[in-house]
Amino acid sequence: MLISQRTLRFGPHTLLAADPGSEVVPYFLAGRKMYYVGMTTGDLQPIGAEHLVGEMGGLWAHPLKVADGMTLLISEPDGTQPMAHAVELIELLSHIEWRYRLGGMEIKRRDFVAEDHAAFFSLLTLKNAGARPRVGKLHLLVWLKFLGGWFSGNSARGGDEFWLDDTVVLGYDRLWQGRWGVACGTTVTPERCELEPREVGRLVTLTYPFTLAPGQTQTWEFLLAADHERGHDGARHLFSQLAGTGEKLLTEKVNRYHQKVFQGVALDAPDRAVNRAFALAKANLQLLSADYGPNLPPYFLGGVPEYPQLFGCDTEYTVPGATAAGFEETAKSALLALADYGQRACGRIPHEITTNGRVFHPGNTQETPQFAAACWDYFRWTGDLAFLRRVYPLCKEGIDEYLPAIWGPAGSLYPIGDGVVERHGMGARKLDSTCYLFQSLRALRDMAEVLEHPDDVRRYGTRINELGRRFELDWWLEDEQMYADSLHTDGTPQFDGHWTVVLPLQLGMAEPERARRSLERIEREWVNRWGLVHTREREELVWTLPTGLLALTAFRYGKPDLGLRLLQNIAETASYGTLGAFKELIPIGLCFVQLWSAGLYAQGMIEGLLGLNPLAHLHRLAITPCLPTGWPRARLSAVVIGAHTLTVEVWPDGLDIQHISGPEPLDLRYRVPTGATTLEHTISYGTPPELIVDDQGRWLRIMLTPGQQINARVSADHVLVQAPDRREEPTV
Repeated sequence: MLISQRTLRFGPHTLLAADPGSEVVPYFLAGRKMYYVGMTTGDLQPIGAEHLVGEMGGLWAHPLKVADGMTLLISEPDGTQPMAHAVELIELLSHIEWRYRLGGMEIKRRDFVAEDHAAFFSLLTLKNAGARPRVGKLHLLVWLKFLGGWFSGNSARGGDEFWLDDTVVLGYDRLWQGRWGVACGTTVTPERCELEPREVGRLVTLTYPFTLAPGQTQTWEFLLAADHERGHDGARHLFSQLAGTGEKLLTEKVNRYHQKVFQGVALDAPDRAVNRAFALAKANLQLLSADYGPNLPPYFLGGVPEYPQLFGCDTEYTVPGATAAGFEETAKSALLALADYGQRACGRIPHEITTNGRVFHPGNTQETPQFAAACWDYFRWTGDLAFLRRVYPLCKEGIDEYLPAIWGPAGSLYPIGDGVVERHGMGARKLDSTCYLFQSLRALRDMAEVLEHPDDVRRYGTRINELGRRFELDWWLEDEQMYADSLHTDGTPQFDGHWTVVLPLQLGMAEPERARRSLERIEREWVNRWGLVHTREREELVWTLPTGLLALTAFRYGKPDLGLRLLQNIAETASYGTLGAFKELIPIGLCFVQLWSAGLYAQGMIEGLLGLNPLAHLHRLAITPCLPTGWPRARLSAVVIGAHTLTVEVWPDGLDIQHISGPEPLDLRYRVPTGATTLEHTISYGTPPELIVDDQGRWLRIMLTPGQQINARVSADHVLVQAPDRREEPTV
């Protein structure tokens, strides 16, 4: 099938392919119980280069693959297949659609995965646009197979059985009889059913005759349902339950995507491309939300096609952005799943868990401290005390007992072991592990304060101070104006120029003047057209992860134009290959849908550019905006801070904020960007605003009553706060 145009259409947004010459690219359709990786031409091609080589594509109801894919063909009465013309491919994320002409017929095919069922639909519409009747045959080709997920322990095969049962082809794997099953077909008995043996599985061809009068339209619904617990009986039951509901389920799915993406947390910026990218980041998080059960609770897939597993660091990097963007339920479930594994592993958080719940990789050194930081990030946004009480003992065990057990000599401050940078030849103690240890200690101190453990507050505070002091002595390289990448066990620093040099800056660990000098050098020597290179002068590949972390760093140090450019580089990957999908490399490469790419984009916009820093348990929100040059404003709607819902609009000289709902006043603190000392206000009800000062600067503090809207403007010498609604004080 020769594609003439590829377009993404999603809500109010349209995106054309940046690489229009590459029409043969993978696409991704997903629900919470199943996903499909296919090719835009409709061909069945091998996908996957690292894990199950050539088998990572197709239809997966994890931990089970049930088909390589589905192809629909139309033949003339003499058996020839007419040539398709003007094939337009429309990728909508919720589904995919082909439109083309075949002789005198207009064809529309829409494929999607049901949102809450292990079921794949292909809806075909044939219209005779000619002046004479059309007679032909429709051929449905499906390569059915049973294949266990990567390292799922289900690689042994006992052969499979497939047969036609009335209108539906049923199948099961003999070794797993009673568990693995599939049902495929329509509600119409085929004229012919062929079951061609392949090395693995069967190529099923179902043939259906059709006749179309001039102007007549016919619709066909093809359905494949899978079950990995009740075999072909379960699959047949699901098929019977869903058959005939394809149009209804597709409408519901489109509506759900629009509600999740456009009616929840939404960004309105002056740049339309930024608004589109924010919506796509949320859509990617929706695509990667899975609930395969019963071996794993809901979680985010790490990446497609190679990494549909539950990952430690991928999840931990994604939690702040995903929670802020409205995916707090999946973020919490994934963290609690990691916690369950950590509980059984003496506090060690795993790196990679297969799709049926087996631990493949028990965890790199940085993953355990990152977990504590991610738990605190989730809590900052939600104020979920029950969650915090549940994970705090595990976070303590990981930092106080597991990590010291692998540190080596008593009294050492720095962990030993592999970190995020998986490269040989480095020292035993990695920069990233040390930085994330520092971040975890701050998180544990703050957790201890919330949970009223004063001894832990003092102990973690002492460790933070000592680690911060020694870090500057042991890791800083004056000649390089940079921190070392690693330390050997004798304390000798080693500088390799990996992307992790940005972490002391991003996490606020670096001494301010050194951070400034380091950032200047990173911007000069580590950043190319696409973002932050993996290793200066040696590995020019640009990954979305380091680029997103550098974007957060840029906002932290008042470089919004750099921060925005880096985030938009991540978003630009959506224009290459699979449209709308945030890739792992920039502009394209490795996984074509990558979890942390979407999570870091959302975090960069919400916490970086808009500067939102919540403490939901205290009903408090601090805002430190960092708007790019030329932006008159940026607005975030329906953002949730614990029990509060807000709309926040920031300006170069102030903000508007509406407290839509909440159980009590919200303690709003806005970082005053000038040295203004005079405060004026015209507020008809509620607590008057005040200017307060702490070690981070001067803040405008407003106790924002539920339902209240506040406008604040800052000039060189004063702050003016107004409440435009001027409503009477509410009564209880």
